[in-house]
Amino acid sequence: MNNKIRKIFAIIIGFLFCVFKEVAVDLITSREYLKHEYNRDGESFRSPWSNKFFPEAADAEFFPSAELLKLEQKFNDVFSQYVYLYYDSAMSSVYLVDSETPGFNGSFLVKKVLENQKEIKYGCWDSIHIVTCEIGAETIKYQLVSTVLLTVEAEQEALGKMTIAGSSSKTANSEAPVNADFAQNADMVHIRYIGKLIEHNEGLLRDEVADQYLTKQRQITNSGRLMEEYMTKEEKSKF
Repeated sequence: MNNKIRKIFAIIIGFLFCVFKEVAVDLITSREYLKHEYNRDGESFRSPWSNKFFPEAADAEFFPSAELLKLEQKFNDVFSQYVYLYYDSAMSSVYLVDSETPGFNGSFLVKKVLENQKEIKYGCWDSIHIVTCEIGAETIKYQLVSTVLLTVEAEQEALGKMTIAGSSSKTANSEAPVNADFAQNADMVHIRYIGKLIEHNEGLLRDEVADQYLTKQRQITNSGRLMEEYMTKEEKSKF
């Protein structure tokens, strides 16, 4: 499998497993993490906190290299702070995997759940960011594919039950020079450039989801109310 096909496969897998992110508990650190194809080996999933698979897998092979593991740990610390600032009580997990060429691939996951808050019975925001990084002789190329899945179940006495569900995706690219800064602190360069891409895409996705699904739902609801005011009894029954 060549590198291009591998990237496409990784992106498709990322999309497919976007909606299946489940929460697991690291039995060593007692910290929660998200399951995803990027941290899966058979039926076990690697925790980013202890670098161990749960359930325990004696023959597990899919560990990041020592150097990449250090970067993954830094990303998890920084990304958890980013998620706290934007989402408050959301969960996040970052997983990096080595690639055949200089660079790496990774997935950045966010899961925000609301339950029984005012009219919201259940709400879930799932976002996944699939990153590929290619390190060349003079340039580092970053490619990001971001996907958001939103589900909201609401119930009001006046309106009854309502469910909204939808998804949206964005891509972004960036390049960084292989210069003295990269030679001195390569990890910080990766964190800076990938962080900007994720923040940019998430901002666009939040606006798009709000406009396409939430605002549109209000328009539909308000249109129904306005029409009802001018309907005859027969028209109302048919409506």
